[in-house]
Formats: sequence, structure tokens, C-alpha cells
Amino acid sequence: MKRFVTYLYLYDGRIKENNTGFIKVEINGEKSAFLVQIKNLGKYSGKGRVYLVYEAEAAIEAGELTVKNGEAREIYNVDTENVKDSGKTFLQVLGVKIELENADEKFLASCWTDNTEAVIGKPLKVQAELSNKKKPVSTPMPEPGCQKEIHSQNVDDSQDKIRRIDISELRTLPAKNWYIVNNSFLTHGYANYKHLVIKTDTDGRQYLGVPGVSEPQERMLAGIFGFTEFEPGCSGKCSGCR
Repeated sequence: MKRFVTYLYLYDGRIKENNTGFIKVEINGEKSAFLVQIKNLGKYSGKGRVYLVYEAEAAIEAGELTVKNGEAREIYNVDTENVKDSGKTFLQVLGVKIELENADEKFLASCWTDNTEAVIGKPLKVQAELSNKKKPVSTPMPEPGCQKEIHSQNVDDSQDKIRRIDISELRTLPAKNWYIVNNSFLTHGYANYKHLVIKTDTDGRQYLGVPGVSEPQERMLAGIFGFTEFEPGCSGKCSGCR
């Protein structure tokens, strides 16, 4: 696992101006994430396009964010070895560039290598996503009567609809999922609640749930550690949890 934080700056053309926030990056096995936190952007409100720059003037679009009264916060999750089906790895990224609408030549950028010029260079040549993307899977519906919040991450295992597991049972999952054992958010949730949850939806898709409380801070941390979906979790009355 690799984590680091870099500062985000406002640029006017190629002129570096004030600090406007930070980017927190976590590279963790097959899944990685980065948090964009914008502050001190004055009274600006509008949309921004977020790009991962991986070589001079070439980038992959990570998504969009909304800036309101100079502030924004957004988490982006990517596959470490194949960012947005581009064939590029997250380890190849030089930094982040955010192009703001209706802001003339102004943009935001953060570089975590020595190649700052590549990150702030213009124009960006955006690599299109490939057409063979997997079909998105919707969040599974909660069981009636469930109360706790769980944070879900896809796994491939159980045929039960929902059941509690001990953390030691993660080693019984297919080997490609073993990296999850080292996930700090998961181990913290297990230490507090003494169990995890595996749930299978009607399409046979499996999810690993971490018990917790759905609060803004925990949602942010969950997203950074790869747990991006939230739903009411098992209260102990569902089948498989007794």
C-alpha cells in the first residue's frame, strides 16, 4: 500500500498562483483512489473536469466535480493496473489537472513527480475510454429490517444471500481478493464490530461489507479505501447472520 498527499495550486496560463487545496492518493493492490479537496478558490462556482496526466500533454479523464463558493470534495476510484480501461496503470500518472468551466486560462494542478511541465502543459490529449467496459452493477437492495450501515466492495465467493464472516475467512476467497486483508478501513471496521458481511444479490454478484456508521467523515475514508457503496446492513435477524 502506498499513500501520499500533494498540494493543489491555481494556475493562470503557466503562472503558478495560490494553493487551493490538496489531493490524497492511495495505491492499494488492484484498486486505487484519490481524493480531491478544493478550498480557497474565492467565490468561484462551476464544473471542473478532472484529468490524470500520464505523459506530456496526454491524459485520462477521471470524472467531473462541482465547485461551489470556492470549495469542492470528490473521490475517484480506479483500477490500479488499467485506469478507465486505458491500458495505463495508476503508477504511471504524473499528477492531476482540473480544467474549470468559464475560467479563461485558469486551471488547477497537482504534480507528484518532478515533471511539472507535463502536468500544466496545454492542450491535453485525452485518451478515450475503450468500448469493452464492463457493464456497471447496481447497488444491491437491502434486506428488510436491517439497521447498520455497511460499506461494500465486490468480491467473488459465497452463494448465501447474506452472512456474517470472521476476518480470517477472507483467506478462503479466491486469491485475487486476498489483498483486501491489508485494507486499513476494513481492519478498523472489524476491530470495532468483530465481524464482516458477505452479501449476494439476485444476479449472483457478491459484496464484502464493513459495518460502520454512515457519516460524512467515514464516507470519505471508505471511498479512499475502495468501499464506495453504502446501504443498510444486517441487524442480525437476516438468514446466515444468526
